[in-house]
Amino acid sequence: MKEEIFMLKMNGYCCSQIIMELGLKQLGKENPDLVEAMAGLCDGVKCGKICGAASAAGCLIYLADGEGAERGLVQEYLDWFEETFGALDCDELLGDDPMAKMEKCPMFVESTMLKLEELLEWE
Repeated sequence: MKEEIFMLKMNGYCCSQIIMELGLKQLGKENPDLVEAMAGLCDGVKCGKICGAASAAGCLIYLADGEGAERGLVQEYLDWFEETFGALDCDELLGDDPMAKMEKCPMFVESTMLKLEELLEWE
């Protein structure tokens, strides 16, 4: 998975786009327009707010299992993310360290995909 994340990053994808691209692949779907639109969630909706990986995961949960999302899967995921990483907002996750984005974001993406596999019971 790390290699796939790295390749997508090298192709210019941000965290939210990578989450959606990998999720669509898991679902056996393609939707380039949706992946492009996910850029709006990058960098905490472009203002340091909720992490793009976290917000994209919420979108992907609804896409994969709308009923489960309504029953609390999104909240379960967000609770896990905040407990695991200590915050939901990019500014808090990355602080003032300019290198943190390169070091931490791939970990957020990989961990998110692993958690989604668990929550959505993907094999």
